[in-house]
Amino acid sequence: MSVSASSTTNVACVWGANGISGIGMIDTLIDQSYSEFSKIICISRRPMQINLTDDRIHFISIDVMEASIDDIVDELIKVDGRTITHMFHYAYISKMDETEQDHVNKVLLQKALDVTAKIAGQNVKCVSLQTGYKYYGAHKGPQHMPTQPFVEDAPRHEGVNFYYSQEDLIKEYAQKNKWNYSITRPNLIIGVSKGNFMNFAVSLAIYASVQKEKGEPLIFPGHELAWNIVLDHSSSLNNARFQLWAATNGHTANEIFNIHNGDKVQFRILWPKFEKYFGFAHHEQKFPENKMAPQLVLFEYMTQNRAVWDEVVQRHNLDQASFDYATWMFSFFLLNVPYNIEGDLSKARKYGWTTTVDTADAYIQCFDRLKQMKVIP
Repeated sequence: MSVSASSTTNVACVWGANGISGIGMIDTLIDQSYSEFSKIICISRRPMQINLTDDRIHFISIDVMEASIDDIVDELIKVDGRTITHMFHYAYISKMDETEQDHVNKVLLQKALDVTAKIAGQNVKCVSLQTGYKYYGAHKGPQHMPTQPFVEDAPRHEGVNFYYSQEDLIKEYAQKNKWNYSITRPNLIIGVSKGNFMNFAVSLAIYASVQKEKGEPLIFPGHELAWNIVLDHSSSLNNARFQLWAATNGHTANEIFNIHNGDKVQFRILWPKFEKYFGFAHHEQKFPENKMAPQLVLFEYMTQNRAVWDEVVQRHNLDQASFDYATWMFSFFLLNVPYNIEGDLSKARKYGWTTTVDTADAYIQCFDRLKQMKVIP
């Protein structure tokens, strides 16, 4: 994939560069030619967590919530941030309280936008924001959700939702600064990172490795309803390629798009492929009579089996912090969703996006990279 032609070279600034989506965008930008993107500025609280070698990358480690706008601008001046043409925002802070989550994530985005306006001003062509299916109330349950498959102009649910604040904010700043904006809404993102909050693939891979070490089958750690539902997945690389395409093509400017892999995904279809990848014999799942009772409670089970994982880490010389990269409570939630979660891709297709990703292949590519990173054996 290449971006649209430009009379001047582009410069990207990726906020939240150490997360699943930020890494996906950096990987995608690296694939672009120098004439398309001459510089890739990456901003994250932690130092770079993934080894990426490209002389266009300039990494800034700074706590955006703690730093002042001037402090962040000063860091960007050092890498000639005035040349930024495209901003991609993935920074995220998890809070249990919805009002607090709304506040901190609005502040994160507002600071990024204020910094971008101050240092790059009218040089900016497009500001891109990734939200997700929480916009449709997918985390709240069917009583809060619009008709499926979700469409981009579906009505908002009642109450607080930080995606509403963020989407309103980026539109406001784009209008005020005469920038284009692009908003994308993926779901269940498949990708690699170290320490990202919503890191399902890493959790799944570590769980499978523990089961393999114990000589036990790959039991689906969820309930029967979750086994059979349709659940949209979004490859971080496919998301990033779409987001870059949407941010660099004039006909997609100032639009909101759903984005997912484009295939119908059910865990009952994926699970045998996971068994094959990790070297398990096929296991017929034996669900409890209660269709919403999980076969095992993942976050409890993995805590009980931490010592097993530690032995695997020692024997294979793996990353000592790998267990902490997993997100067991988030994974438990995903493996126990009792209702379909589907978004409509019609708008993206209408605007010219034709790519479909095989979700099983996306997981396998992710597992392969986790092996290269010494996260799993």
